[in-house]
Amino acid sequence: MVQNYTGFAKGGVVKMKHLIRKYGKSGLLATLLAATLFSVWTIAFAEDFSKRFYINGGIGLTHVEPESSTDALQITDNEDSGGHLAIGFDVNRFLTVEAYGADLGQAEVEFLGTPAGNVGYQTYGISALGYLLNSRSGLSLGDDDIDGLFRREGASLYGRVGWGHMINDPEIVNSNRDYTNHAAFGLGVEYGFSNGFALRSELMTFDTDAKYWNIGILKRFGSASGPLAAAALPAVPVVTAPQESADVQPKEVVPAEPKVFKPIVPPTVYFDFDSYELSGESLEALSGFASAIQQNDLKIEVQGHADWIATESYNMTLSERRAEVVADYLVDRGVSPSRLTTIGYGETRPISSNNTAEGRALNRRTQIQLR
Repeated sequence: MVQNYTGFAKGGVVKMKHLIRKYGKSGLLATLLAATLFSVWTIAFAEDFSKRFYINGGIGLTHVEPESSTDALQITDNEDSGGHLAIGFDVNRFLTVEAYGADLGQAEVEFLGTPAGNVGYQTYGISALGYLLNSRSGLSLGDDDIDGLFRREGASLYGRVGWGHMINDPEIVNSNRDYTNHAAFGLGVEYGFSNGFALRSELMTFDTDAKYWNIGILKRFGSASGPLAAAALPAVPVVTAPQESADVQPKEVVPAEPKVFKPIVPPTVYFDFDSYELSGESLEALSGFASAIQQNDLKIEVQGHADWIATESYNMTLSERRAEVVADYLVDRGVSPSRLTTIGYGETRPISSNNTAEGRALNRRTQIQLR
């Protein structure tokens, strides 16, 4: 953005550079349109994604780069601290829309070695955030794992493109701004937790004359995608035996060979401390179980449990995750989602003492009930 500052002595002029001359409004609008069309395409593949609002706030360091057209006026300090507030909405696993406002501090101006005042920077605007990569589910374009970007959990890399408005608040120095609107770009890292909180660190640039590196905290409202819903039980038809006519002679009944059914024994899956990752032994047991239940239509209830280390609410969430990861694997092995329900019991149903390491290892489990 280009801005002129006139000092109180000899009408000196300070100019800021502006990237908008190079790119123009049309380039930014085309980028936002492409992001919107892409979000419509990807949302069809994100049926389990929970759309949530969030608020975000943080602080950071700023760097502004005004340029003087005369040697009499010098910028003596163009680095400062700043802060921001934002509200956003997660559209799908790839796209988030965010409105923000930020104070970027100020630049100090001298005239012939004498302080001539300063110029403050404030900005607000709207951006599209594209999530590119997640530590749990990989690249966003191929992400179909509800543990990663579907829940905004784990470490994610994202980029920002947006449009904003810059306001300058001069002290002593008079200013005239040529271009108030600007393009905004950014690149950041976010780490999300299961309770909706997240940490962010991002480098934002507002065209060419203002940069803002910040760290902040974010809180999403509402719950992430939940367990698989239980399907309604189908009505069972009642079949009555046909009545025999009095003049029909009974046929000789030949007893059929008895069928021997091998009972299906659901496996119990055990987990490491503070983990809901399936081990190789668990994967093998669940794979055999999934093959065995393909020949029937029994309902399957997956029950997750935890030991008593940590808080009750944390253990409840951990037990739910353990149940969900087992259900997800059974679905991957061909079991219909309509047959599955999940439930977490937290630390409320131990099968062994939580006072010993061996007992707690037995309590970190997932059990399967057939109905």
